[in-house]
Amino acid sequence: MVLTRSAEDREVLTAAAAIKRRENREKRLARKEAARDHIRAIVASQAPGKRQPREVDAGFMSWLHQDVPCIACLIEGPGPAEARHIEAAHQKLAIASKGWSIGGLGPRVSDARCVALCAWHHRLAPNSCDTGGQRKFWDRLGIGDGVADLCRSLHSAFLAGQDGAPIVRRFAEGR
Repeated sequence: MVLTRSAEDREVLTAAAAIKRRENREKRLARKEAARDHIRAIVASQAPGKRQPREVDAGFMSWLHQDVPCIACLIEGPGPAEARHIEAAHQKLAIASKGWSIGGLGPRVSDARCVALCAWHHRLAPNSCDTGGQRKFWDRLGIGDGVADLCRSLHSAFLAGQDGAPIVRRFAEGR
């Protein structure tokens, strides 16, 4: 059976496709502008003599929870099944060579300094990120100060609308 469309149907479909393209273009431009604003805010907050306020990014947090696997599970194997849900692990490490100052004991550091870890590796396992100290945890995984590069790569992928899983796999394999 051959399906033929009338000229009127073709016009409607063409108009709908044009609307969809315009909407996608507007979304892309809005994402790029948001990324520019975000970078401008970071540069402004790092002016000499200014305290760096915590930057909250709910979109990035949601993206980490949904789209990024636990790097520790890829390296060491998964923990118990009931503790495999993903959590955002804020990194308070001071890594001067990467431009990170100490997070301190106050409020959490900016959301851009987060990685995705399962609940087991984040806070439940012996020598986890919370209980054993972050530096010891990342050194045990063979990543060390590279966690700063991982955080930056993940945040950049989020801003570009990319998938985070390949980045985590690359860091897990390249350690």
